[in-house]
Amino acid sequence: SAGAQTVEPDAKTSKEPLLWLVICFVAAGFWVVTFPAFSAPIGLLLIACAAIVWHRPLWVFAVIPAALPIFDLAPWSGRFFLDEFDVLLFVSLAVAYRRVPTAPERRFRVDTGFAILATLVMLSFAIGAIAGLMPFGLPDANSFNNEYGPYNALRIGKGAFWAAVVFALSQRFAAGGADARRPFSWGVVLGLALTVVVIVWERVAFTELWNFTDGYRVTGPFSATHTGGAYVDCFLAAAIPFLIMLTLEKRNWLVKSAGMLLIMATTYALMVTFSRGGYLSFAVAVFIALLVYAINVKRITKQLGRSAVIFAALAGTMLMVAVPIFKSEFAQSRMGEVGADLAFRKTHWQDALDIRDTDWATALFGMGLGRFPDTKYWRSTLDPRPGTYRLQDEAGNSYLRLDSGESIGLEQFVSLEPGQQYVLKLDVRPSRPDSKITVPICEKWLLTSADCVAPTFELGKEFGKWRTVEARVNADGFSAAPWYRERPVKLALTYSVPQSTIDIDNVRLETGGATNLLKNGDFSQGLDHWFFATASALHAHWRIHSLYYAVFFDQGWFGLAALGGFFAMALGRAARQAWRGDVLAGASFAALSGFLVGGIFDTQIDTPRFLMLLLLLAWACYYPFASSVGAVANRSRQRVK
Repeated sequence: SAGAQTVEPDAKTSKEPLLWLVICFVAAGFWVVTFPAFSAPIGLLLIACAAIVWHRPLWVFAVIPAALPIFDLAPWSGRFFLDEFDVLLFVSLAVAYRRVPTAPERRFRVDTGFAILATLVMLSFAIGAIAGLMPFGLPDANSFNNEYGPYNALRIGKGAFWAAVVFALSQRFAAGGADARRPFSWGVVLGLALTVVVIVWERVAFTELWNFTDGYRVTGPFSATHTGGAYVDCFLAAAIPFLIMLTLEKRNWLVKSAGMLLIMATTYALMVTFSRGGYLSFAVAVFIALLVYAINVKRITKQLGRSAVIFAALAGTMLMVAVPIFKSEFAQSRMGEVGADLAFRKTHWQDALDIRDTDWATALFGMGLGRFPDTKYWRSTLDPRPGTYRLQDEAGNSYLRLDSGESIGLEQFVSLEPGQQYVLKLDVRPSRPDSKITVPICEKWLLTSADCVAPTFELGKEFGKWRTVEARVNADGFSAAPWYRERPVKLALTYSVPQSTIDIDNVRLETGGATNLLKNGDFSQGLDHWFFATASALHAHWRIHSLYYAVFFDQGWFGLAALGGFFAMALGRAARQAWRGDVLAGASFAALSGFLVGGIFDTQIDTPRFLMLLLLLAWACYYPFASSVGAVANRSRQRVK
């Protein structure tokens, strides 16, 4: 279907009541107005997306993957249960459903086996969400600000829900003869380009583009990396096959040149993650994409030499970028730790199996979606517990309570001027004598801190009642730089005194004019503007470090079998279509393969965006487009020639 024309459905608007669309826009507007960060730009973006989808409904399949990696504001807003990407999906899909009528009859052949497996997958996620919600309790002030507790099941499960909604919408387009995979592919490439821009900025700001010895590892725009995880390399590996296919099939030399430059930049971006699993998944995805295209060229043109030249030229270009980084001291030190890291993961995987319930229902259906972090916290003896945080209420006043443990930080971006003096004030109430609290202020993006000022408050013998402490903060250590190299600065609240808690309220970072640079320092708006992050030593607490063990833990044998069969059939369908000349099926096959290979050593789908991405890649492998294989092959021959 790679060469099939993109055909919009009939211009008729769906007969679904316009009232529902109005209700959707009112709900989205209320959400935007109450959102704590960038409300006006978000509102304008949602309006723009709605207008685009109204004008060209098929473009909804480009809007979604383009926004998935980059439209991520959790570090500024503090909200990661129902976020800006959910609202964009809500608005865009509502408009698309309104604009595209249901087909009066089936115009494409339904793959019964695939439909059955897709139903079983969704049933598994539904069972997992229900199991994760048990024991059910009414939500409180802390239900949606951390990954402990039953409501984390809804946070993860919404990824499968959105994928199902997108899949159902695609049926309407397929029935009308439109191939949604091409705009989806371009959307993935746009999201990839924006991700690479963020990574390049991150390198320029925190190290140097060609400095591969300092050990700085990029995270890109993915806020889910606040607890570790291989999200950035997973996305790069999943996106590169679409870029390769779209670049190689274009005859316009400007477009082809831009594509080649982006391929080189993407290779650089992947290499500076210094992720060993990322290297493997990227190599698999690239190799399959190049092989599919080379086979397709040879089959259509009978020109084996041209096929070999294309394969060798692109592979050589990527290796030219990758090899110097791979041979660097830090990359080699990472490779030297493979054995120790694998041993750690094996121990961690066994621990994850040991902390499950032992009844038959858990074996069959799992512990429930999103339940690994709190199960690990309460049952595992393998690793130290991380610190925790929660909102408390006392006589109508909200405040923050930090529990002791391995250090985590509640962070907020602040704007400091190098060389200026500031005053840090906060109200504290320790639960034991001789407590202390440290409030680091660091140049930081998501995980790695650079220059820091870290005032520590020794609280003495007095405990059990509120007191105000303050310290002067000198910003001389922060670097002045041009806007394109300016490092963001974060203030963090951390606590690690054993067997104790500390209550915090009215946090202020004041300028000389007594202006508070912090937002919601009194926690009256919950944890808006505050976003937690963990140290690297705690990353295993939040994930099993394997997609397959994670599915087994969450959804049991039923989920593992359903997803295994689903992906096997998707890959088989895509391989067959790619062999017949469908290069987009080949790109989807390569992307899904890269994702699944990366899943050997990291969970990935413990965040809803990546669960949705995984299921959409399977959808792209299967897409029920109605064009005949003969028409596809003829169109592909013309493009190649």
